[in-house]
Amino acid sequence: MITVHLLLLLVCSHIFIPTIQADSASECSIFQEEELYDSRNIEFADDVFFDDEDSFDFINEYLDTTATDHVSRAIDPIEIMTILNLLGIPSILELPFYLRTNIIHRRSLLDQPIFEPDRAEFPKPTVWGLSFFVRKTDRSNFTKNSTKLSSYISLTEEILISRLENSVGEIAKMFPQFDIDVEKIFNLFENMTVQERQTGFMLHFMKRWHKTTFRIFFPLYYFENNFSLTKREQDAVAEEFGRLTPEEEKAFRKAHFICDKIGMGDTRVEIDHQILKRPSLTLRCGGQLTIPTAFTWGAGFMGSSFSKPSTLPTFNLDPLFNAIENPSEQAEAAAFASVGDFLLDSFDRLAANLLDTKMGNNRHLGVGAFMRTKTPLRAYMDNSFAQNIKLTNRLSAELFLPATERRFYINKINEQAFNERNFFDPEQAASNLLFLEEQMIERLFLRAFNTKIQPKAIFRWTGNICYSGIRHGFNLGVDFWMQGHDILKKIQTSPRTISQLNKPIATPPFSEQWKVFGGVVFKRKTALNTCFISLNGDITMNNKGIGEDWGISLNFEASF
Repeated sequence: MITVHLLLLLVCSHIFIPTIQADSASECSIFQEEELYDSRNIEFADDVFFDDEDSFDFINEYLDTTATDHVSRAIDPIEIMTILNLLGIPSILELPFYLRTNIIHRRSLLDQPIFEPDRAEFPKPTVWGLSFFVRKTDRSNFTKNSTKLSSYISLTEEILISRLENSVGEIAKMFPQFDIDVEKIFNLFENMTVQERQTGFMLHFMKRWHKTTFRIFFPLYYFENNFSLTKREQDAVAEEFGRLTPEEEKAFRKAHFICDKIGMGDTRVEIDHQILKRPSLTLRCGGQLTIPTAFTWGAGFMGSSFSKPSTLPTFNLDPLFNAIENPSEQAEAAAFASVGDFLLDSFDRLAANLLDTKMGNNRHLGVGAFMRTKTPLRAYMDNSFAQNIKLTNRLSAELFLPATERRFYINKINEQAFNERNFFDPEQAASNLLFLEEQMIERLFLRAFNTKIQPKAIFRWTGNICYSGIRHGFNLGVDFWMQGHDILKKIQTSPRTISQLNKPIATPPFSEQWKVFGGVVFKRKTALNTCFISLNGDITMNNKGIGEDWGISLNFEASF
């Protein structure tokens, strides 16, 4: 008799994020790292050859059309279609599984307020500094207003859940022990999100010549992105599917749940000039340049790197139906391993899209303008405390040049193709079965293509209150950041493939973020220089389209 696990995979395959637990030693093979499905093992037709002179675009053009061309059929397609129609599979595949395919919007380290000067002015013209920082985003935004995976994948869509439950009901008639609550399983992963961690050093240098100031800074850092469930949600998943051993869980998370890298970020250069100086106001205007110097030194320390293929994998339903028609432990294990590897590959593409991001700003050159103002509070208040307080503001706008990025897409649902088919016609059984296999693959698998991206401009405003005493000081401020959605200008693939892609859901949302930040400063003055040690932090108060993050930094600076 086929197990509950196999039937669950058959009916609810698109929800099986890597938490499935096997009941027998033979089923545990899907968790062995060396046996994981590799989408690169693709067999070509005998008359197709590639060599070093063939471009990747040419190869991909071929691969885009060969996802399910070579399928063996050991079972009569009529029998398979009878089962699929009974389970309502055609009506399930008419619905989308991916609601969005956009990347997660992230704010550059160079735009974080804790890396702004934490005092209104320095006593000497030259400043060297080093900041050790830690940042964390507890919940990333998949859409403008949601941090839940259910806004990205159909985990709460009532029509899909209803059709899946009807399918489960049909299976339960054949196998009474098959007791699956689809809505409950979906709810286990509804609240899943992506966490981001960054830690490293921000190096900066500033030089002042009369009325002109030059500033340059760049980060060296480690970052980690991972899928996240709360402890209670993890316990609920384990109770539903069973628990892995600590060693298995660690290996599984490293292979499928975590992506980490270490390297250098982009470099920011700022030059400004004093335009106006009055007792109540000093105005400086200048330009900034974000240079794409980012590169990765290493990856895969706590997690993995994920491939971003443009092809669709092959999948054969025969092992599943072999296990149904000829139930045996060997057939069941083969079917379970086949489906498990297939779904892990699908999940890894989701991880590649949401977790595997580049250092820096995806090689986009940024050019912007900014202005800084400084207002002494003593111009408006006459007391000893006001003598040491200055109000500073920074207002900037930055434009970006287009650059090529690897972006993921899902195919649009071809409603006309579904309407034109009679899935109950025995004469069309082979054609219908091949069509449904293709549709299942297209629902579950993202494809990545090189795409020319035009980012929208970034607008920033930072206001700060700075107190400077003889040996210590503090600052407290508000920060606003805003960026529109990217423009997908050109996808590097065939026109036929482009026409099949669902481009609107691949566009990231409009993003904005409000923060409060502050810090305390301690200084020591000598005849040659003044040394500063400061502790700074920021936290998000309001956000749309971008995650709610926080950060702290310990800064060491010398002015001489």
